[in-house]
Amino acid sequence: MQDLYKLILIGLIVSLGSCTTVRLAVYDFQKKQAYKTENNLKEEKTETASASLSKEHLAKKAITEKAEKYIGTRYQYGSCDASKGFDCSGLVYHVAKSQEVILPRSSQLMAGARNHIPWKDAEPGDLIFFGDKNRINHVGIVEKNKGNEMWIIHSTSSNGVVREDILASDYWRSRVLFAIDIFTKA
Repeated sequence: MQDLYKLILIGLIVSLGSCTTVRLAVYDFQKKQAYKTENNLKEEKTETASASLSKEHLAKKAITEKAEKYIGTRYQYGSCDASKGFDCSGLVYHVAKSQEVILPRSSQLMAGARNHIPWKDAEPGDLIFFGDKNRINHVGIVEKNKGNEMWIIHSTSSNGVVREDILASDYWRSRVLFAIDIFTKA
C-alpha cells in the first residue's frame, strides 16, 4: 500500500514539476509516516515496559507465595535447607534461589547486593533489613506494606519462620533500616 502512495507521489512530482502544492503534499506525507513510526515505537516501548513490570510483579508474588509455604518451619542457625530449618538469611536465600535469583548467603552481604530503597516504599516480594547503624543482623521478605502495617515473613531464633506485622512490634519497628528490590541490580 505504501508503494502505491509513493508511486502516486512520484507521478505527481514528475507531472507538476516544482509545484509548491506537490512539495507540500510530499512533505505532509513524509511527516505523517514519521509520526506513525514514532507512535509505533512509543507503543512498543510501553508494551515492553508493561511486560517487564508484569514479569517482575509475578516473580515477586512467587517469592511471597514460596515463603508462605515455609511458615512454621523451625529455626536452624546457618541453614538454608528446608528439611533442617532456616536462619533469617537462609530462608531468603532459599526462596530467592527458587526464582533463579542468586543472592549472597548472609543478610549483611544481601543488603549490599542491590540498591537500598526506603522501607516505607517496599513492595511485596522485596527484602527488608534490620539492625543498627553499624550492622545489619536480620532480613525478611515483605508480604504486605499498607500504611501502618508491614507484614513480613522471616525466620526468628525464637519462633522459626513466621508471618509478622513488624510495625506492631516495638522490637522490630525500632530496628528496621531499609529494603531492597531483588529484581533490580545495584
